Formats: sequence, structure tokens, C-alpha cells
Amino acid sequence: MKCEEIEVYLSGYLDSELTQQDRQPVENHLRSCEECGRLFQQLKEAKKAAQGLNIEQLAEEDWEIMEAHILEKIGQGLGWSILLVWLVVTAAYCLYQYGTSPNEPLFEKILVFSLFLGFGLLFLSVLSRRIREYRTDRYKGVLK
Repeated sequence: MKCEEIEVYLSGYLDSELTQQDRQPVENHLRSCEECGRLFQQLKEAKKAAQGLNIEQLAEEDWEIMEAHILEKIGQGLGWSILLVWLVVTAAYCLYQYGTSPNEPLFEKILVFSLFLGFGLLFLSVLSRRIREYRTDRYKGVLK
């Protein structure tokens, strides 16, 4: 077998997951190939080091709290997005209906459009500032 073929089997060989038919060519190759033998030794050392790690598992309560927090954030973001889309579509429809109405004086139409334009620009400026601050906030990952 070639080195590239053996490398595929090394992890399984290390974990004793290979069949006898697959294990024998790997053993023969490891005895004859110094480079693959070094790679196998590195894998053994990495496995031994990983087994020595003491990784703390989260309690079931913590998983539930995290899951609830994530779902809450998704729901909140989705709710605000839907509300914002509704608001924009409704405002655009109302402005269109008002703007195309022949009964309203031109001066009044200009005042209403400028009011909506002012609120729209104010909203966009505040939104862009909040997004910029959120991206650069060093403390956004800190729990309260």
C-alpha cells in the first residue's frame, strides 16, 4: 500500500477499529515506512494528550437555559424584522394613496411627505449607529 492509502486507515488502526484484513497491510507498511511510523506516533501522542484533558461538561439545566436564550433572541429578531417590514409597506402604501389623491392640496402633501422622510432618515441614522456600535462593542459577550 502507498502512504496516502495508509494515512486513511491510521486513525482506525489507532482506535483498533480495523478488520484483520485492513489491519495487516497497515502494520506491514508502518514497519517498513519511517515517515508513516512517525505520523502514527504523532497520532498516538495526540490521542494520549487529548485523553488527559479534563473537559467539563455542561449540566442539562445550562443547555436548556442556552437553548431558551437562543430561541428568545431568534424570536425577538424575527419579530422586529416582521414589524419593520409591515411598517415600511404600510407607510409606503399610505403615502402612495395620499400622494395620488386629487383632493389634497399640494402644500399638505409636501408637509406629510417631508414628515415621513424626516422620520425615515432619523430611523436609518439611529439604526446604522446601533449596528456600528454592536459590531464594535467589546462587552457584547459579557453576561449581565
